[in-house]
Amino acid sequence: MEATRVTLSPNPRQRASLLSILTFWWTIDMFRKGYSQTFEISDLYKPLDEDHANRLGDRLESEWNRQLELQKQTPAHSPSLVRAIFRTLWKEWLTLSVLALFAEVVLRLLQPIFLGRMLLYFREGSTMTHEEAVYYACGMVAVRAIIVLCDNQYGIISVLTGVKAKIAVCSVVFRKSLRLSRNALGDTSPGKMVNLMSNDVNRFDIASYLVCFMWTSPVVMLLASILLWYEIGWSGVLGLVAIVIITPIQSYTGTLTSRYRLRTALKTDERIRLMDEIIAGIAVIKMYAWERPFAKLISQARAKEMREVLKSGYLRALYMSFQLFTTRAAILGVMLAFIALDEDITAAKVFVAASYLSNVSYTMAGLFGRGIAELGEGLVATRRLQCFLEYDEVQPQQQQRQPRSVPKDEKTGENCNVGETKRLLDDAHDGPLADDVAVSMRHLTARWAMPGELYETIDKQQEVPATLSDLEIQFKRGRLIGIVGPVGSGKSSILQVLLRELPVESGSLLMGDRTIAYASQEPWLFTGSLRQNIVFGDNLDQHRYRQVLRVCALQPDLANLIEGDLTVIGERGVSLSGGQKARICLARAVYRKADVYLLDDPLSAVDAHVAKHLFELCIGNRGFIKRHNPDATRILVTHQVHFLKQADWVVVMKEGKVEAQGTPHDLQRRGIELEHLEPAESSEDVTMHTFTRTVSHTSTTSTVTVDSATLVALTSGALDDEATARDKFEATSQGAVPGSVFLQYVSSAGSWLIFVGLILLFAITQLIVSVADWWLSLWTANEEGGTMTGADAGDVRNQTSPDWTNSLDRQTCLIVHVTLVTTIFFVAIMRAFGFYKACARASQTIHDTVFEGFIGARMRFFETNPSGRILNRFSKDMGAMDDQLPKSILDATQTLLMFAGAMMVVVFVQPFFMVPILVLFVVLLAARRVYLRTSQNTRRLEGITRSPIFTHIAATLTGLPTIRSYGVQQLLIDEFDTHQNVNTGAYFMFHSGRIAFGLFLDSIFFLFLSIVTFSYLLLDEDAVGARVGLAITQIGSIGSQLQFGIRQSAEMFNHLIAVERLLEYRELPPEGRQTPKHHDADGQQTKPIPVVPVASDWPQAGAIEFRNVSFRYDEYDEAVLEGLTFTVAPREKVGIVGRTGAGKSSLIAALFRMAHVEGDILIDGTNTAHVPLETLRAHVSIIPQDPVLFSGTLRRNLDPFEAYPDAALWRALELVELRDLASESSAGLGLQAYVAAGGQNFSVGQRQLLCLARAILRGNRILVLDEATANVDPDTDRLIQHAIREQFADCTVLTIAHRLNTIMDYDRVLVMQDGSVIESGQPGELLTREESEFLTLVLATGADEAENLMKMAHNSLKPNEERKKQ
Repeated sequence: MEATRVTLSPNPRQRASLLSILTFWWTIDMFRKGYSQTFEISDLYKPLDEDHANRLGDRLESEWNRQLELQKQTPAHSPSLVRAIFRTLWKEWLTLSVLALFAEVVLRLLQPIFLGRMLLYFREGSTMTHEEAVYYACGMVAVRAIIVLCDNQYGIISVLTGVKAKIAVCSVVFRKSLRLSRNALGDTSPGKMVNLMSNDVNRFDIASYLVCFMWTSPVVMLLASILLWYEIGWSGVLGLVAIVIITPIQSYTGTLTSRYRLRTALKTDERIRLMDEIIAGIAVIKMYAWERPFAKLISQARAKEMREVLKSGYLRALYMSFQLFTTRAAILGVMLAFIALDEDITAAKVFVAASYLSNVSYTMAGLFGRGIAELGEGLVATRRLQCFLEYDEVQPQQQQRQPRSVPKDEKTGENCNVGETKRLLDDAHDGPLADDVAVSMRHLTARWAMPGELYETIDKQQEVPATLSDLEIQFKRGRLIGIVGPVGSGKSSILQVLLRELPVESGSLLMGDRTIAYASQEPWLFTGSLRQNIVFGDNLDQHRYRQVLRVCALQPDLANLIEGDLTVIGERGVSLSGGQKARICLARAVYRKADVYLLDDPLSAVDAHVAKHLFELCIGNRGFIKRHNPDATRILVTHQVHFLKQADWVVVMKEGKVEAQGTPHDLQRRGIELEHLEPAESSEDVTMHTFTRTVSHTSTTSTVTVDSATLVALTSGALDDEATARDKFEATSQGAVPGSVFLQYVSSAGSWLIFVGLILLFAITQLIVSVADWWLSLWTANEEGGTMTGADAGDVRNQTSPDWTNSLDRQTCLIVHVTLVTTIFFVAIMRAFGFYKACARASQTIHDTVFEGFIGARMRFFETNPSGRILNRFSKDMGAMDDQLPKSILDATQTLLMFAGAMMVVVFVQPFFMVPILVLFVVLLAARRVYLRTSQNTRRLEGITRSPIFTHIAATLTGLPTIRSYGVQQLLIDEFDTHQNVNTGAYFMFHSGRIAFGLFLDSIFFLFLSIVTFSYLLLDEDAVGARVGLAITQIGSIGSQLQFGIRQSAEMFNHLIAVERLLEYRELPPEGRQTPKHHDADGQQTKPIPVVPVASDWPQAGAIEFRNVSFRYDEYDEAVLEGLTFTVAPREKVGIVGRTGAGKSSLIAALFRMAHVEGDILIDGTNTAHVPLETLRAHVSIIPQDPVLFSGTLRRNLDPFEAYPDAALWRALELVELRDLASESSAGLGLQAYVAAGGQNFSVGQRQLLCLARAILRGNRILVLDEATANVDPDTDRLIQHAIREQFADCTVLTIAHRLNTIMDYDRVLVMQDGSVIESGQPGELLTREESEFLTLVLATGADEAENLMKMAHNSLKPNEERKKQ
């Protein structure tokens, strides 16, 4: 696979000096560049040496393996991922602990001591000298300066620790995914992995910051209570009662939060799993017009998820309300204690208490409470990750096992099986393999187990039937071995056993150390060049590579690709035809030098002509593999049984057992026919075979190959790593969404009244908080005045408060204060609950509109965007909008309002502070502007560099059997680590910028605090203690919180980028809207297309007419169909044939208007351009080339609209002979039978039959079959053909066929070449024409098959003529 080889910039922190690291001076260049220009991927910094993904992954993996080893030694020991992470990063935790101890415990408690001593200077009659007061002030300011440096170093180290934990866990999870057993894989969709690696690992960020506060906070509280007692007496200690009461409430809400987090995660998993399936099956969903049921399904899944998100939101609202209330309640407690104990109320006492209580409240009720919530969520995430790491793995050879999810009461069977296995393995007869045997199966039984979760819904006693039963097969070296049998007989399962994907239950599989090359039945391609898909991590041997391209008939395709073999093919090979995908996968297997070649039906997706070429030049006994590697064993699963007459050995499977095996000649002598469709052939045909093979060999090579000089030109390009890597990243979403993203988010919550109401509630809450703080100062001054003599008291009162306060007594002051503090709590809760409700509504609305835009997008969007990129938006970005955005809005708003309130209070007590405050405000705004631009730059890149990680995961999980068979796991791990390193670069820059900005804010505030403190000492020595105390405590308490607030306001805009990235999907150009072509001068296409209403039973007849139709997959692409004109009469059966890439599937895509159609397509005389797409697609049935089933029930797969009664569904299943299967496989659940994601618990043939049942159920007048019988055996093929003739006798049928026998009795055949119809007529008639292309295709199937096809065509002439007369 292709790693992202982008050259990153060197990391300036790696070589920075200690001073530069402490002051973040090394970030200056980043801010300068970020402010003036937009960052490119190459501007990102390399991760620090210790942050490289491979190192961290290795460290955590060894610790996790150590945990597993300990469990083996002492079964009582349960492995713990938390312990493994802690042991991996213990040095970082130790550094954080030392910093936290110094800053939180030592320095923060020293500050109030200095403040209290300094305030004594301002007390009337104070004996302290001015010089002493200045010393105390200097001490307080110095302590503050050290706190600022420590806080920011703690911030950056905690972020880097969180990032390290995240990278290490992601690496280990990815490595685990490469070892998952197929059973565990049934529980693991790419969507679930994406959720684990995005939303779950994100918990490490905040958890690493808060973890040290879990032990420092109680220590701070204990020391603060001692200091309060020492400074103030018991009154100060009693103030802590409020905090002691509130902290457990906060902690309990924290544990509840973690519970809801787990529920949310499970609901998110479910939604993303559905999204993953929708992306994989989008073409089928569109052709069936199933967008609405899937939109409803996703909306329901989303609503369930949002209910859990909202519960977490309400708990967070409670926490935020307590944050405002706790300190004030604690100070009220102190005031009440003063009154109860009849002590003097003085400014020094009150504001020292306020300073200590503010600290304790911030750490205990704030950080400790939040820490419990966030660490709870982190533990939930870690449990989910650990659960994944404990999934079953693929076992090495000869290591027998039972599936993980076998019910307990079946464990006795397990012991028997192990004993039996040992007996078989130890038996002398089962010794090492004979020299001439490549693979041996002895009494081998294997079964697919259902995913663990299914045992919740299916009776635990239910025995899953054995997939393979008592197989006894010897695969000889150097032989071609064919495996045949009906659908679901276990052919592919034999290959899965050889790949060690299907667990062996009993018996033995002996393979030695044979290397394997595997071509899967469903071709697997990854995003990369065609060359990379074939070479697949091997060294490039140009000579062998070109030979492989030639024998796999890929040269004509290379000639059609603009960049030859360097053309990048998208995920799942969406831009290629089915035949091209199959041949690339075959070429990958053939290029590899292996002992055993497992070829799972590679000939079904190509036409007869190319199938013959592939068999004879590549697979057969005279082919490339045999010539270059005579000892290689070729095991071919195929339904093209006419080829197997040249096989050395044939295994006939039926219901998981070997029905017969032997040479083709032996089987024929025993009366076992390989070809059920035709009588046994006489031995004289063998000579005919040799003759035709020679003839067709020359004809094939002459038509299929490109001359050697051209092939060299097409494959001699050099890879441009930088360009290929850049192609892997999506474009930035900047400017993609019209209007303000914030306003669109707000308006999604509902009416503007809600927004205005919330703003008012926020303002009222803050006003009450500020009034409460000011009232405390006023009351303190009043009390201080009351303890003095009359004249002095009057002077003090006049300085701090208006005249009316002279008449206030202590009781009035107390009642007002109690009322204000109580009101704070209730108004704050009302405000926060309303806010979270509005955010949840906005999230649901945005999700639904975005999904609507996404599912209605043109097919080109899905072809050019890998699934990982789309899942990134619906997982990480959606998670940021649900969870992070409301938090940051609430944090930012609350903190900034607190800042505004504190500044108002400061100005109120000393008006001349207005000047520095205004200067401070201007500097903050300017700094925020610089920061925001850089921050949004890096945040966007972080989102963009995340997508390739998820695309890589999705591609890996889909192709796991292929990846493991080639042994390229390390290659994929290296690429995954490279993707992670690029993402880490963006993440590192984002957080470094954030904390550097925080340090700048703290420095500004530190300056402001110094100015205020020294202005009182130097300019206003007559100030009253209450006033000085109020000013300094307000600035002190807001200092650290303002940094948090400004940071959160910048975070809010960064999280709005997630909303912007989501809304970009809402703006995707929808299907059905024709946009003007660049060369249209008359602008006619810009006119809206009129919509014509059609009857519910349209089309009644089923006539189809193409008039000069051109079709292109994108507006500016080359046309794949050019000037196509033909008509199909009602009830006519038309076969569409042609070489691979002739445009057959494009013709079907044009009929369904899947991309850009020019010209007219008429159905029953109605132009389909005037029919709504949903109506058109709902009234034309299709059985697609790749049968797609969705997870859920059988019923939902057949009838997602729930429009038909059960009886109709059972009838459809009966007609396709699946009624018994529905009854057997469902454990008695019938139509509610479980269907795994992608229909993995059904064979390809059974999936195809279910698609036929869908078509029967719809009963439309037009049926399209797109190579629908390519992957099924002749019996199933015959069943499908019989059902079509019986059930669709009165319908128009269009069939794309590679198996010509399926269309030889049709009314008409269209032969396509290069996007045009070159021949049209009855099959029998076309065969009589000289130089007929159809005749060439028939002859390419071989003499016997061609003769049989001609007979069929001749026999069908009469019935067709009679039908026409009718």
